[in-house]
Amino acid sequence: MYNEPGFVWAWLGIIKCGATAALVNTHIRGKSLLHCIKISAAKKSSVEVNTDKSAKYVELIEALKEIKSDLDELGIEIFVMGFSDKPLPEDFKDLTKLSLNSSDENDVEARKGLDLWNDNCVYIYTSGTTGLPKATRMAYRRLITTSTLMMVYDMAPDDVFYLCLPLYHSAAFGVGLMNVINSGAAGAIRKKFSVREFWRDIRQYRVTIIQYIGETARYLVQAPRSEEDGVYPHGSIRMAVGNGLRQIYGRSFKRDLTLNVSKLLRVLQIIECDMETAEPKRGPDGLCVICPRGKAGLLGTKISNQLPLDGYIGDKQITEKKIIRDVLQKGDAYFNTGDLMLIDENGYVYFKDRLGNTFRWKGENVATTEVELSLLENPQVESANVYGVQIEGKDGRAGMASLILRNDVTLDCPALYKHITERLPSYACPKFVRIKESIEVTGTYKHRKVNLIKEGFDPRTITDPLYYMNDTEKTYSPLDEEAYNHVLSGAIRM
Repeated sequence: MYNEPGFVWAWLGIIKCGATAALVNTHIRGKSLLHCIKISAAKKSSVEVNTDKSAKYVELIEALKEIKSDLDELGIEIFVMGFSDKPLPEDFKDLTKLSLNSSDENDVEARKGLDLWNDNCVYIYTSGTTGLPKATRMAYRRLITTSTLMMVYDMAPDDVFYLCLPLYHSAAFGVGLMNVINSGAAGAIRKKFSVREFWRDIRQYRVTIIQYIGETARYLVQAPRSEEDGVYPHGSIRMAVGNGLRQIYGRSFKRDLTLNVSKLLRVLQIIECDMETAEPKRGPDGLCVICPRGKAGLLGTKISNQLPLDGYIGDKQITEKKIIRDVLQKGDAYFNTGDLMLIDENGYVYFKDRLGNTFRWKGENVATTEVELSLLENPQVESANVYGVQIEGKDGRAGMASLILRNDVTLDCPALYKHITERLPSYACPKFVRIKESIEVTGTYKHRKVNLIKEGFDPRTITDPLYYMNDTEKTYSPLDEEAYNHVLSGAIRM
């Protein structure tokens, strides 16, 4: 389901029955969608009727029709929520026509024996940026705890929380919806994040708290300015809550409130690691090497009786691979977040990149996020996705950038070369550039890199315009098959 009130009612109804809800990403299709449903061991699936005729909202019923035969083999019933002026596909059941009886006594009996500490309330899936999505278990205990986060900021019934991030994701569902329910505040639900509609909604629904992730913050900062900026009929937005805000964009956000994280730091450790394998580095005693303040490393969060790890459903080895043991002392355990972060001298925690997004070239570590931010400062570039590609016979991975150019712009290669070399060291500059019309993203606007990495920079299989970094002429030159062979032979030096 897309974001809508029906999403909330469906989830509340499911847990009222004592069942577990698996919140499925609306972007996925085919094999990935079947995988998500299958690993949840679901017996029933609900899907919304899309009443918005806009082309950008794909009819979700069609996604289930594509895998209907597989769902039949698994014995999964499909229920449709909402009203449609078209007949439903065969064997799709209309929830509006079911005769359902409910009473407090039946509800209590259905939930009898539920363990709030251990039993699953929802499954929330990873984005699948490095493969098929994994389903994260979230016990009732974890959601109850999450629903108290905004108490720190005195979230109250007179607040309005803007819910535009996908509710199937933990940010909007946990930090957003759960805290709206617990505080008695109002939630303003938008079907999907929109730069164009964002500030209009804030004014119309008198929003006091907005939520961001790093990518949406970037879109908002980069949007054209308006005379209405900063003018709100209800006074002001009192808070923005989120994560992944880069320093370059943080300067554009007014910060009226800072959370003291000194207690939080007791459960965080920044661990030295191999940037290629993301494996923690260990000292002679077998314990992990902890980064000093100001040095970036792998973020680990403590696992204990007070902070248990629910883990993923399915093969226990999937969860075990995310646990770092013997960090500070023998027998302790930390969750491997996969985030490259640092803690500065003042105790502030900064996000640098996802470890899977870093790569090594010429013996140096390259953080894709920093390269992307440098590219986005170029007026030609609308969007940038940076990753490392293998050059046969070379150690490490060479940087490559897939770019979307701004409207009616033709790539000015010398200008791009000058721009990027003035901002980045040589080893971090993209050695290859690919011009695309669109960049595939996850439901939370993270760039997908897996397929791009596999495709590499081969002009024999890629139809998009390709360029290579030409240091001799100080420009990016077209990468045709002849130039490609020269790169492989070493005649063109990277």
